[in-house]
Amino acid sequence: MAAAAKSGIVFDLQTVRSGDAASGGNSGGARIGRFAATGSGVSFNTPSFIAQTSRGAVPHLSGDNLRDHTDVRVVYVALEDFIEKSHPNVPVYNHPSTLRDFISHPSNSLLMLAPRRSPPVTTATPNTDASIAILTSVGFRALEVDDYFNAVSSLRPDIAISPPDLPHQTPGKNRGPKMVFRTELWLGELVNRNASNTPLFAPILPLDIEQQSYYLGYLKEHISSLSGLALYDARLAVNLPDDLKGLPRLSLDEALTPHKVLQRVGWGVDIFDLVFLTQMTDAGISLTFQFPGETARKKEALGVDLWSNEYAASLDPLAVGCKCYACRKHHRAYVQHLLTAKEMTAWVLLQIHNVKIVSNFFAAIRGSITRGTFEEDCKTFAQTYKEEFPEQTGHGPRYHFPSPSPRNALLIQKRLRGYQFKSEGGARKKNPKAFNKLGGDKQEALEGSETPPDIDAERLEQVGLRSY
Repeated sequence: MAAAAKSGIVFDLQTVRSGDAASGGNSGGARIGRFAATGSGVSFNTPSFIAQTSRGAVPHLSGDNLRDHTDVRVVYVALEDFIEKSHPNVPVYNHPSTLRDFISHPSNSLLMLAPRRSPPVTTATPNTDASIAILTSVGFRALEVDDYFNAVSSLRPDIAISPPDLPHQTPGKNRGPKMVFRTELWLGELVNRNASNTPLFAPILPLDIEQQSYYLGYLKEHISSLSGLALYDARLAVNLPDDLKGLPRLSLDEALTPHKVLQRVGWGVDIFDLVFLTQMTDAGISLTFQFPGETARKKEALGVDLWSNEYAASLDPLAVGCKCYACRKHHRAYVQHLLTAKEMTAWVLLQIHNVKIVSNFFAAIRGSITRGTFEEDCKTFAQTYKEEFPEQTGHGPRYHFPSPSPRNALLIQKRLRGYQFKSEGGARKKNPKAFNKLGGDKQEALEGSETPPDIDAERLEQVGLRSY
């Protein structure tokens, strides 16, 4: 079929298989394509996936491990990860070279720059006509859209996503048109100021097609300036205009399980942002699913929880038949030991393995679409595997052990970082305190808002310190 070639990106749409998911729409149906960046020489087949980053690094993987032991070809980088100081003191803005050089990223995968993480953490303030509300490591800030445009030009990522205007709650009657207006305005400005000729992905808002029909018309008129579409609601892939059919479709809504991924492939999505990949690694879960699988009397789990003592003496690989580095060199008992010892190598090996399982999953999907058996294989997969991942029983890699007293027993939980969870403004803290009252189990506390100036050391030791 016709190839879409824009600003150094070539997307060759090779096969479209219409099915039930496409009924009632113009552009639905599972698709096979070839995505290539002409300048870097990086290319891959679709459907495929991108990897999330935290401050420019794929969690648990150094650059050489990412390059040598995974098939990741695109990583998603959020500009808000690097904005901690007030402008113009932000180091990433003043870097004299490219984003790749700034984060020391290997050359065999593409860098996709966006204003915010995916999924974004809810902020305390709304967007404005000239700025996007973001959450940094030092609190809430506003990212001026002009600063993002300048960053795209100076950092020269392989792909840039134009800023969408996304509210943090269901938009009302007046908010929807404002979302469309701002998103079109920002895209037009980015196109006009794209001096570095960076390939651009246009956002498709999580609104009905009718609500953004004029915006979609604008995209059709300026299709020569676009290299792809970023969908914030994958269901819209079914009803996109035929004129936009040749552009690759990136889904930035949450496909929480492999079953949801298969559903979105049927809708016509080409590239996926898989949040569950790192979530399962953090949970100590080794993915084991294959596509389409073999129907059994009892549904199989999508993975195994290696925190379980059941695997303390297991010499089996992390997944039967897997050829990743972790499965070729190590076994379940070793990784289980590393987890219980809180060795970070455990999560490195799990991430390498889980990325390989997902890569094999998409390779099998592409083969199924090519053979014309995709719908049947999806039914087999649904009959073979459970709908949800195993429940986490262990602790994440950043867990902090409080004092082992009964009073602190409830604080034993997973340690969290910003890229790992979706929060709400004003929510209670999710991590246990690093410091507690002097005296541990002693329940007595001082009355009053301040420590009395005349308290003696013996009394202070009895009641402990309080945080004010």
